[in-house]
Amino acid sequence: MNQRKIWFAGVVTAALGVGIGLVLAKIVKTPYTSKNYQNLEQTYMLICGTGGLIVGTTQEALRQLQAQRDLEEAEVLRDRLKNQQISRNQKK
Repeated sequence: MNQRKIWFAGVVTAALGVGIGLVLAKIVKTPYTSKNYQNLEQTYMLICGTGGLIVGTTQEALRQLQAQRDLEEAEVLRDRLKNQQISRNQKK
């Protein structure tokens, strides 16, 4: 697996997540004035960025694993066909 692609995908989706978190913080204004609600922008950006990182790295890793599995299945299928042809030729 290509670790650079995995981490690049994670960083890109994390950046998108941070952007979404920032937009959410601006759109959803809280009516509360408690200290817990003062830094919601940072909280939203952190949560969405972390979620983006997790989703991006997982998605890219799964994509690479599926491509690797498809190649292995193609090799197995090719070997089976070759063995079938060899056994047919031996029977003739």
